[in-house]
Amino acid sequence: MNTDMQSNTMWHSDEVEVVIASPGSRIAAYLLNLLFSIVAYLPLLFFVLWPLMTNDWNATENVDINWLSPGVLGGFAILLIYGVWQLWMMGKHGQSLGKRVMNIRVLKKDGSNPGFIGTVLMREVVYNLLLAVVALVFAFLIVLVLGADMGEAESVGNLISFAASVACFVMLFNKDKDRRTLQDYVAGTVVVQLPKK
Repeated sequence: MNTDMQSNTMWHSDEVEVVIASPGSRIAAYLLNLLFSIVAYLPLLFFVLWPLMTNDWNATENVDINWLSPGVLGGFAILLIYGVWQLWMMGKHGQSLGKRVMNIRVLKKDGSNPGFIGTVLMREVVYNLLLAVVALVFAFLIVLVLGADMGEAESVGNLISFAASVACFVMLFNKDKDRRTLQDYVAGTVVVQLPKK
């Protein structure tokens, strides 16, 4: 596979010919993952909020939530199964559920499967840890140098996180850099469109 990929050319892996995934398919995959995550949280949310809803919202009474009830435990089980399945899919196939629906996947720049380390640890965990460290350093400097309070420092951290998200969104449209986002640079990956089945 050619390591100097261009989005207007095909690359060849040992298995299939692929092209760089479009911004629309990557955004759609992200939104689908968000939707699937919300759906996975709904059972737990329902059984945690049910005691509050049946209490007529009387704020003067304490409402006890039975964390060991079958509904709450079932909600946790659904979340656990969903999370493990997503991690397995990402590690095994380079695809989250949203990417699978959109027929896109993550590959290393050489065309190989990045596996769990590349797709989950590097793209998700290490990237978010790096982002958190950068936000904390800037927040600390704001407090130390400017004498800002913790609320202002937290706002700076949130602003840095938002700026990284905007940067990744803009990077999706850079054909010359194969539409690679910050996560792709951290993991040495690219997201490709798979051929139709």
